[in-house]
Amino acid sequence: MPEAKVRNAVPMILEIPEPPQPLPPVFLHKVIAEESNGFALRQSTQSLEDSDRYGAFRFHVQPELLKIWFTYNRTDHGAPDRGSYERSLFPLKPDQAGSLYINGRFSSERRTEYKLHTVNLGYVARYSKDLFLTCDQAHSLDLKTRLF
Repeated sequence: MPEAKVRNAVPMILEIPEPPQPLPPVFLHKVIAEESNGFALRQSTQSLEDSDRYGAFRFHVQPELLKIWFTYNRTDHGAPDRGSYERSLFPLKPDQAGSLYINGRFSSERRTEYKLHTVNLGYVARYSKDLFLTCDQAHSLDLKTRLF
């Protein structure tokens, strides 16, 4: 399956294209690679200071600790089913980062396609384009080949 080789070669941690402005202490860098466009990367950054939610993620900032929860959604994340209940992902301390990777399968009568989601979360006071390449990567949860 040549598509699997291309999908598996997608980088997990990248330079950030543009930081959210003003730079909040908590932000998210999302990368999506879809089979339908040859696994070309689509990236975005999102500030979390105005909300405690971003899509499937929920956040709670405490002094010196960021708690992160995730709810799998088959519509957004594809098969296999990972259970549609909220679960704690991991905590981050200041100047730490964490990542979540999901490889979803989407099937129709005509074909099956894959979409790789990479979400990098930073709880930091500084910004650099290579933040996720140089920051303490405290947690990495890879759900590409396994369930929770």
